[in-house]
Amino acid sequence: MNDQSSTAITPGNGRTSREEHLKEFRVKELLDAARRVIGRHGFQGTTIDRVAEEAHVAKGTVYLYFTNKDDLLFTAVIDGIRAMSEQTFALAHPALPPLERLRGMVRGSFRLLDSNQDFLKALIIEPSFANVNPDDPRAQQLRRVFGAYLDFAAAIIRDAIDAGQMRPIDPQHAAFMLDELVIGSLRRRMLEFASGPIEADADAVLDLFFHGTLENATFAASK
Repeated sequence: MNDQSSTAITPGNGRTSREEHLKEFRVKELLDAARRVIGRHGFQGTTIDRVAEEAHVAKGTVYLYFTNKDDLLFTAVIDGIRAMSEQTFALAHPALPPLERLRGMVRGSFRLLDSNQDFLKALIIEPSFANVNPDDPRAQQLRRVFGAYLDFAAAIIRDAIDAGQMRPIDPQHAAFMLDELVIGSLRRRMLEFASGPIEADADAVLDLFFHGTLENATFAASK
């Protein structure tokens, strides 16, 4: 009886598993296509028709997985940011000293973000996409994804403070400022104010974050 029950259950599970894998594959395909279209045409210029054409599927297929354009675009953005964050986390090897982890994270982030430049250009230059109502569940989801990135960077900064490698500061605030330096540097490159190696931009951000701008720290106390 156990053998018969097992045999009866397995095919059903197999069908479900295949359907789930197919759905995951199709959704990933559509989200990847959406990000490419966003990179070429911006958020306003991205349409369901263009995404369907990019993914080589019928327009109706998109609506099997997403209710409308806003649903598709927001999911594509969240999925893209989450994927890049997870790849960034992997670059900060926990066995390394805190400052080396931070260097690896920032340098790796620049390479990763540069390889997704078209999508990020739309995201950075069209910030209105992120200006949704704070009470909107989508805003809360965006906050959670970005918050996870900040928490990760802040934890490394906190370790550096505890190790005496950085002066006592608010780790969360410092993580936010570091992210702004990275995004600002990328915006500078996207607007074609810089064209050198991406590694040079990463090292410039690290130098500014680690050493500040003052030649002598005593100048900070002068009025």
